[in-house]
Amino acid sequence: MEQVVDSDLNVKDISFINNIKSIAVIGPSKKRDYFFLRNHQYSFKGKVYAIHPKLEEIPNFPKEDIYSSILNVPGDVDFAFIAVPAKLVLDVMDECVKKGVKLVTVFTSEFSDAGTEEGLALEKELLRRAQNKVRILGPNGLGLYYPKIGMAWRLNFPTLTGNIGFIAQSGGICNIAIYSSIELGIKFSKVFSFGNGADLDFIDLLYYLITDPETEIILCYLEGIKQGRIHELRSILKKNKKPIVVLKGGKSETGARAAKTHTASISGDNKIWKNFFRQYNMIEVDSLEQLLHTARLIECYGVFAAKNLAVLSISGGYGVVLVDIIEHHGMKVPPFSSETQQEINKRFFMPGTSSNNPLDFAAQFFAINQVQEIIDILLLDLNIDGLILDLPGFYLTLPPRIQDPSAFLNVVLESLELGHKHKKPLIVITQHLTRPKNIDEFLINLKEKNIPVFGDPLEFLPLLPKISNFKSNIDKI
Repeated sequence: MEQVVDSDLNVKDISFINNIKSIAVIGPSKKRDYFFLRNHQYSFKGKVYAIHPKLEEIPNFPKEDIYSSILNVPGDVDFAFIAVPAKLVLDVMDECVKKGVKLVTVFTSEFSDAGTEEGLALEKELLRRAQNKVRILGPNGLGLYYPKIGMAWRLNFPTLTGNIGFIAQSGGICNIAIYSSIELGIKFSKVFSFGNGADLDFIDLLYYLITDPETEIILCYLEGIKQGRIHELRSILKKNKKPIVVLKGGKSETGARAAKTHTASISGDNKIWKNFFRQYNMIEVDSLEQLLHTARLIECYGVFAAKNLAVLSISGGYGVVLVDIIEHHGMKVPPFSSETQQEINKRFFMPGTSSNNPLDFAAQFFAINQVQEIIDILLLDLNIDGLILDLPGFYLTLPPRIQDPSAFLNVVLESLELGHKHKKPLIVITQHLTRPKNIDEFLINLKEKNIPVFGDPLEFLPLLPKISNFKSNIDKI
């Protein structure tokens, strides 16, 4: 399936990205131990060239792939990573145009981000030199992370390909998100760090991901957009059905000033942005962690409605706290249907427990087969949209009476997979402070089974109504 570009929209065509086969790192630095060259060299699945006017040898890099100019490379070069001083970037761009390079990342800063007339003029001249033939990420950006082809600007980025796209003006935020994805279990299709956005800006990249067949969920960190581009943004969003989760930077007065010095962005009025996100069914969040957690929830269960929840807790008191938080955020913990309640009652046998919603299991948790049956029954209830399960880590260390811990934990895992069977979110809370090291393997198994685990209910409960609202609005289209 190929990406389709709408010719009626004023957006730049970068559909060629899915077919990048060769890259050149221009300006590899011995002082930095050839940092960006090494990072691309070790992961990229295509051809990598080093471009430097004076270097003839680079340790552990093929001598035959070192050239004084990109014009001397015998084959095609699809992508170039430019890391030379600002005063040299223009000449490098001239050579990239002559070579037929399709996309460049200009890592170099001190363009419009410098906040000076000289920097702004340099950026305008860079665009003029590109002649609308070479697409530019940056300046002041890290470019493209594309795990499918091994394109990565840092070492140890994940190599597994997923369905989540991420656009950010900040390279640092991209780094945090990509490294955090390992722990969270989310996988990216592509990540763009576009810095000043002199050429390819938020709107171009958003349109690309909306139409990209490899991307199903879109995450954004946005500081601002260029003047005169709001019409294109509205037109793009009118046709969109993919979940777009956005973190807006520069919402406070001080944050807006910081955004202007960071990427030369004009943040705009926060109330206008909030209304805009609401009007175009974008999921707005308040932190990078919320951005990633929302992606994890949608990746695991798709977009879902979560208005009426069941709560299963090992501790009655913790269950009460969960109910308070759930209802504070506009959701309900309703009674089960009479049929469901009758079936659950049959399976509760221990004094001091409660079979009502919220369920209080206490030590009956160790009768794991009944727990599995109860979860299956309550998720069948048409009045219940999903299950929040409190599972402290110390319960998973298991008492001596559990003769076969491995078999027990397998049933726990099967029980927690029932959310996928019923197509309803089942979300586990294992508090950060109750996680002994010997349950790490079990938590990894949950991650691999796409069962989300959080250490704090506030990490995810405020996000459920946002996902529900998105689904409700999409269902109306």
